[in-house]
Amino acid sequence: MFSMKKVAAVTGAAAMLLSMGACGNKDNEAANGNVEIKFQTWNLKNDKYTPYFTSLISAYEKSHKGVTIKWIDQLSDNYEEKLSADAAANNLPDVLDANPSLMFGLAKAGALMDVGKEAPNASKNYYPNAWKAVTFSGKGITTAAYGFPWYVNDGPMYYNIELMKKCGLDPDKLPVTYDDYFADADTMVKSGCGAFMSTNTASDAADYASAGVQFMSKDKTEYTFNTPKAVAHLQRFIDLYNQKGIPPEALNAQWSQQGEFFQRGSIIAMGGSAYSAADFKQNSPDLYKNLAVGPKITDEGRSATVSYEMLAVNSQTKHKKEALDFAQFVTNSKNQLEFAKKSNTFPSSAGGLDDPYYKKIDTSDLQGKALAITLKEVQTGYSSRPPQFTDAAGSQYLQQQVALAMQGKQTAKQALDKTVDFANKKLK
Repeated sequence: MFSMKKVAAVTGAAAMLLSMGACGNKDNEAANGNVEIKFQTWNLKNDKYTPYFTSLISAYEKSHKGVTIKWIDQLSDNYEEKLSADAAANNLPDVLDANPSLMFGLAKAGALMDVGKEAPNASKNYYPNAWKAVTFSGKGITTAAYGFPWYVNDGPMYYNIELMKKCGLDPDKLPVTYDDYFADADTMVKSGCGAFMSTNTASDAADYASAGVQFMSKDKTEYTFNTPKAVAHLQRFIDLYNQKGIPPEALNAQWSQQGEFFQRGSIIAMGGSAYSAADFKQNSPDLYKNLAVGPKITDEGRSATVSYEMLAVNSQTKHKKEALDFAQFVTNSKNQLEFAKKSNTFPSSAGGLDDPYYKKIDTSDLQGKALAITLKEVQTGYSSRPPQFTDAAGSQYLQQQVALAMQGKQTAKQALDKTVDFANKKLK
């Protein structure tokens, strides 16, 4: 539900929107005075969240006579394709939920409203980093905020205590920096315990940003992650792979497979989310009793994997005023906080993280510790993945080139040079 999603041909499909003619750019209430706002979420209509949204929508409708909210929920599978098709057909909902990577292509094509312009006082209602996450810039796009920040998440690192001890590692001294991480990996390899350190292969933007590599230029006009520092960082992972410290399957592994490796005791460490602890407790109770939790590995002293969700408004909505108002209602401080408590995520609304709920986290168990660590990461960390760097525009290509370097078919420098060249061409 909350993980980063792939981005398909959103830009191309959304671009079709511009050539199909804009319908209803102005507020256009129905003749009977009723307005219907279509509100689309993804993978949130279930036993856990449906009561929340039902109550939320009911409260809004009661205080906004004549406005009806039609809640649409799409499954995670093929959500990006659904957005793409709707954009091409000029049929996007009035208010839609997605992450910045999915929204960027729609915004660049003109399918999303500049909410900073239409709601000029809104930015003060959200944390600065959150507003920055929904503000897109770069080649071919007007710098603007294209949505309202919603929930935000990150996560700690989970460690298999029993496996650590078997491999000569100290569960009471978890790694914090990459030097710590690779020192533990070296000890593990030399112990002959037969385990793997993790499935991480330095094939994601965060892997470089967290090591202090500037992933993209400040003006967002070019990628810069092929510096000597970046090459050296990737080489450490290549060396670990050659030492059999990373499983071969990791070259093709997706997020779900990482969990499978971890639950069957093949890898020592796994990056997760605050709510991963609850999943372990429910699905792998024996493993849950044998876990330690620590902060994300970073050389910057702050997490580079903070993930924001956002609510955007269709630029072609027939009911601009109502759509803007409802999107801000869903993302206001009170409603964000209530949803964050239910979902083990965090609010991006200003002041939300100062709520007493977060001051009284019980850290006596793994779930509480994971939540407390993630809270700190959300407060001080940042999102390192540029929304421009989608699967189609570089992310997937980086994974492919890193896999070739791991297999010795090219050098670390060649892998990063080729990816930077590929991604920069996509920016044009």
